[in-house]
Amino acid sequence: MKLSFACALSAFKRAAALGLAAAVLAGCASRPGPDSLEISLEEAEGTKDVHILVATTRARAEHPPALYTSKRSEELDFASATISIPPTHKPGRIEWASSPPGNPNTDFVVRQAAYINGNSAFRQQVNQAIAKRTDREREAVLFIHGYNTRFSEGVFRLAQMAADAKVNRVPILFTWASAGNLTDYIYDTNSVTVARDGLEQVLRELVNSDAERVTILAHSLGNLLLLETLRQMELKGHGLLKNKKVTIVMASPDIDIDVFKTMITSLGYRANPVFVLVSRDDRALRFSRRIAGGKARVGGIENDAELTSLGVVVIDLTDVQGQDSVNHDKFAQLAQFGPQLVNALEQGTMSRSQQSIGGRLGNAGRSFTEFLGNTAKIVISTPGSVGATR
Repeated sequence: MKLSFACALSAFKRAAALGLAAAVLAGCASRPGPDSLEISLEEAEGTKDVHILVATTRARAEHPPALYTSKRSEELDFASATISIPPTHKPGRIEWASSPPGNPNTDFVVRQAAYINGNSAFRQQVNQAIAKRTDREREAVLFIHGYNTRFSEGVFRLAQMAADAKVNRVPILFTWASAGNLTDYIYDTNSVTVARDGLEQVLRELVNSDAERVTILAHSLGNLLLLETLRQMELKGHGLLKNKKVTIVMASPDIDIDVFKTMITSLGYRANPVFVLVSRDDRALRFSRRIAGGKARVGGIENDAELTSLGVVVIDLTDVQGQDSVNHDKFAQLAQFGPQLVNALEQGTMSRSQQSIGGRLGNAGRSFTEFLGNTAKIVISTPGSVGATR
């Protein structure tokens, strides 16, 4: 019996690895190696430095220049990093170095990486960063990464989005102990459960900080972590969505639709809309759906009305051409237009075509339309509205 079970388990892992490897195609070929953040001292003209703060439930690495591993920590830890963005950078992309520390003329390179000694020091650094911003920029943006994400990948992704946004808000990464391997989906799911208390602590810190606004962006499996934490806080009587300065953006949620319906309705009153970014051509979520018994994932939902009926705003990116091989990271391409999109929605705009969105966004609209292409659309569906005809 033990032998047959072991064989079955081994066969399942091989099948899962082959299936997911086929789904991501060559997407991992350009992934960074071990999670080392080797410092570059080389100077280059035209670069832009992005300073980010980090909160994590990962265990510290034993040897520099790595900061954290894929192992779990029993305590929340903190760090900071400064990433140099090359002058040749294209929005939505991470220009990875072929070997560390990279060339600042062409690659994302690390300028600084260090631990922060405890919660009080982290809180102080958040408030210091907020104090350096203008009144309209006094916002903290917390990014929660998804499945199969190495520490360095989370850092560089947030740096890319912060650079593309062209708005000087305070970028903060919450990184949980993802194994960073295709076959470790179960390990990652369990790591999400372990990370809930740590995320709750960080959310409380940000809400009580000097930030006038807090935007939380979660991607893929990170949305399960976010929802479970929000529900945990609601049950304790500390519902976060009731706070007017909090905005939630859920990108490509890797969550069973039935689980999502149960959890989102349990969160009660929301002071601000919850935004959900979906795409029906997300191949990573198609695979997740297969291994979950065919149950739809929220980020790959085929009927936007199924979500808007729950009171959320759906931003459908199906017709936007992705830059990654599985169309799972489209959200990162929109960082440069995120503030304009949110402002348009807050003003009551229910734009349903590239022309109307472009018109509402003024000067940004021209580049927005150019980015989308001649036939692409972003469909915005709000509660009570109907998405665009395709």
